[in-house]
Parts: sequence; C-alpha cells; structure tokens
Amino acid sequence: MKKPRNRTKARMWRETRNGEEVVIKSYGSHPLLFRLYGWFALANETRAYGRLAGVPGIAHCYGLRDKHTLELEYISGNMLSSLKPGSVSAAVFEKLDQIVGALHQRGAANGDLHRSNVLITKGENVYLVDFAHSLVARDPQYPGKCVRIMMKLDRHALERLRAHYLNLPKPVPVGAFGVLYRTLSSLKGMRLRWRRKNRGQDMYAGIKKQ
Repeated sequence: MKKPRNRTKARMWRETRNGEEVVIKSYGSHPLLFRLYGWFALANETRAYGRLAGVPGIAHCYGLRDKHTLELEYISGNMLSSLKPGSVSAAVFEKLDQIVGALHQRGAANGDLHRSNVLITKGENVYLVDFAHSLVARDPQYPGKCVRIMMKLDRHALERLRAHYLNLPKPVPVGAFGVLYRTLSSLKGMRLRWRRKNRGQDMYAGIKKQ
C-alpha cells in the first residue's frame, strides 16, 4: 500500500481483478472529514473517466467499488517526475499534447496537470492519470468559462513541462489569464511551503500488490 502524502490524497494499492492488475484508490480509512472530501473527489474522477472512455492515453476506469473506493486499470511505467531533463524525447510531449487535445474536445479539463500525473511506459506510450480535480462541461461543444480557464491551465502546464524537459524557454502567460495564473501560483506556493515537511511519493511509485 502506498501511504498518501497528505490526508487529502487517497490510499493506493494494487490488486488482481479477474486476472488483471488494477489500482485501488480509497479514502475508506481516512478521518470522517477527509472521507467526505474523498467521496466528492472520487465521484468527480469517475465522472471524468466516463466522459473520457476510449481516449488513447487514459486508463480504463472500472468504476466505484463503494462510495469511498475507485478501481482503475494498472499501467506499468515511470512517472515523468522520476526522469531528468534531457532524458525525455520530444515525442513524449507530442503524445501528451494529443491526449490533452482529446480531453478538451470531449469537454473535460484535467486542472492538475503536472509531472507526477504523467506516466510513460517502456514503449514511450504516454498516459495522463488522476482526474480528482477535473472539470467536465455538460456540453462538450460549449464549455463554460470555468472549464475554458482550466483548459488554458492544462495547456500552459503542458508547455511548462515541455520547456523543462527539453531545455526550452519557459512559457510566459499573458493578459487576464497571466494575472490569474500568477495569483494561483502564489497561493500554491504558500500551500507547498506549509506542507514542505510532508513531501510524498509519486502516484504509482511504491504501490505494492496485496
């Protein structure tokens, strides 16, 4: 079992389900307040996976085992965060670009795209994981303002990752989006500093089979 890096994160482990390995995400053993948060987060994630079913680069979701537990396809690979700049090919980010584009075409935004949510297999297939903070538009053709902003955040996060790993200049957000991005980044920095003593592992790192 992988110990969550903080109480807002699910406990994760691997099991065998009908002959296939699956990843289990659960808030069942969390304190009540965090179980309530987990109920919302997993329900939101299940909804996103339902909208994204069949999209290449998105793991299959088997659904909720109960309101506190989600079952997902296990993908063997390395998190992007475990790799060093210069060791990742440009093709990886082209594939990630295609995945993000497919998400947005279906009216979904990840909202938390970072290097610990990008999984790369041995054959350089790319997967985007963790949709707990995603937003899904009711109508993919007409996403609302919040979903559109989240989509811009996805795009900017992707370009930051590309720049970091390919040694390119960092993208600079401009206009109203730039102001919003810098505000959110400042708030995130404050939160990370507050939690700096509770640093954890990547999503699938250290997940052991039970």
